Amino acid sequence: WTWEFLVQKMPHLQVLQIEEVDLGSGPLEWLCKGLRSHNEVRVLKLIGVHLGPAGGRMVRNVLAQNKSLLEVALDACALLDAGVAEVAEGLGEHAGCMEILSLKRNMVGSKRLGKLVDALCKDSELDLADLDLSGNPLGGEGARELGRVIASGAHRLRALRLQDCRLDLAAFWRLVGNLDDGRPLAQLDLRCNPIGRGTRRCWRSQMGPSLRCDVLLSDHPLKARREAALLAVESDARAFPSPGRWA
Repeated sequence: WTWEFLVQKMPHLQVLQIEEVDLGSGPLEWLCKGLRSHNEVRVLKLIGVHLGPAGGRMVRNVLAQNKSLLEVALDACALLDAGVAEVAEGLGEHAGCMEILSLKRNMVGSKRLGKLVDALCKDSELDLADLDLSGNPLGGEGARELGRVIASGAHRLRALRLQDCRLDLAAFWRLVGNLDDGRPLAQLDLRCNPIGRGTRRCWRSQMGPSLRCDVLLSDHPLKARREAALLAVESDARAFPSPGRWA
């Protein structure tokens, strides 16, 4: 039995979540082939599944042709810049009603981020409301590209999550400098980034209260990053056979 056969034999499939499995190019291709024409699946989560740029090309066809997906998570899938560019092309052709996209921890930089920004900013029927790019080393150049999204009124994005993306003081001002109450963005998550204490104090006391968009900042970015890493280790039960049975 192939992945395509299994997906097609479950016409009422609503959620498909695969974690920490190396599918390989053959099974992944069959899986994506089955998902392209599936009419009921609402949530697709591939977490820790090694996709790479080639897998991103296969997922691109799913995004372009599937019209039932509402939430897609491709976290820690080693997409890299080339893979995210493929996902962006799929978004540009998407004719469904997808609202949530997560691309966390894929080692995405600023090199091909412009394609994702172009897909979000062009006039289309894309209903994406929540984009999560946390854990990617975007840096200052990535902030410059994402500033175009914040400054655009062509999208419907209400939440942009950029935790632990190596955004410094200059990157912070590139992002918040484009905020406007006339645009749909309501939450900008910049926690766990090295933004200075004085800047945080100034923003919260003077500038932040005057804007509708809620900008989330960490009081102690390094401490918050360590606590998040510790929590991830404590909650990782992959080495245990049946963690759900533990009291």
